[in-house]
Amino acid sequence: MMKNDLAGAPPEQENAAKESRVKKGLTHIWRALSHNWGWKIASLALAVCLWGALISQDTALPRDKIIEDIRVSVTNSAAPRNNGLIVVSGLDELDSVSIRASVPQRNYTTAGSAHYSARLDLSQIQTVGEQTIKVTVTTVNATQYGTVKEVLNPDVTVVVEELESLSGIPVEVRREGEVPEGYFAAAITRSVEFVDVSGPKSVVEKISRCVLTLDQSSLNPNRSPNTVSLAFTFEDMDGNALDGSRLTVTPQGQSTAITRITVSQEVYYSTQVPIAVDALYKGEPAEGYAVSSVRVTPQTVTLAGSKAAIAPYQEEGAALYPFDQVDITGQKSTVSQLLYLNTPGNMEYISNNAVQVVVTILPEMFVNVDTGEVTRITEQNP
Repeated sequence: MMKNDLAGAPPEQENAAKESRVKKGLTHIWRALSHNWGWKIASLALAVCLWGALISQDTALPRDKIIEDIRVSVTNSAAPRNNGLIVVSGLDELDSVSIRASVPQRNYTTAGSAHYSARLDLSQIQTVGEQTIKVTVTTVNATQYGTVKEVLNPDVTVVVEELESLSGIPVEVRREGEVPEGYFAAAITRSVEFVDVSGPKSVVEKISRCVLTLDQSSLNPNRSPNTVSLAFTFEDMDGNALDGSRLTVTPQGQSTAITRITVSQEVYYSTQVPIAVDALYKGEPAEGYAVSSVRVTPQTVTLAGSKAAIAPYQEEGAALYPFDQVDITGQKSTVSQLLYLNTPGNMEYISNNAVQVVVTILPEMFVNVDTGEVTRITEQNP
């Protein structure tokens, strides 16, 4: 029945005719697909192989590849300082980045992180506070390793502060440990007396001093002068340590940054020499008076110098004598006098060149306030 013959036909009859035509069409399609189906599958497989062969022969065709662990380098690091700013956090441990790159097929296998350059440009920083800057990645050789399509983790968050400078901070050397016995450590000299600093305002405005710590327990005269290069720290007025990791430090009035300061100290052999107390005074006190005691301050003097210079003063019975003596002739009361010592001239250090001598003179007969007895001084135990 033709379509025109269905005009005016009941709806049921018209629907049945349409279903019949659909079934005939599907049957025709299935016959066309199922006829020689083996050849058709083989033809499809051959087409795929031919396509693959053509693709593999054209090594210039690009393929997407994920490249990981590309190290990030910082560029224009001076830009924030030029704008009076400084980054205080966010740059210490920069993560590597990953990218999606379009790589020519001939270098697909060999393309790796070394063939791409990741940079964090600090000229993006324009103000203080927390801010996010982006990493950019380029190909070292675009002809061989294609182009970067996407940076997968480009954001770096940094914290920025105002840059502050301070000049003329004193350098203080603190000693720790004990100088080995038998040695004497002379005054300390340092290569830098004052420093200038610049850095985060929150730190710089608190700085009071630059501190070096010198361990004296390993000093040795055999390598005198003992010279060491020491790292330094910074403290506030109350002695609290400050974070100096973001500070730029230069010797006062100079422009070359430093991270250490050289300290030098001369070290000598030393010995303690007693004062000869048997020759500190001369003469006799007035009649009826006697010498009760003789005191000398200090009782010993430190000599320091070469091993050969101090050797005679390390012998048993060695002593130092004053140039003069306290004259007590005719005295009725205590006499105190400063006496200069006859010290050797080949020493590097002498702790005292004079001593204070006190000769106590009392009447030969005096009252003991505890017992009420009258006792002669000469009868007293020394």
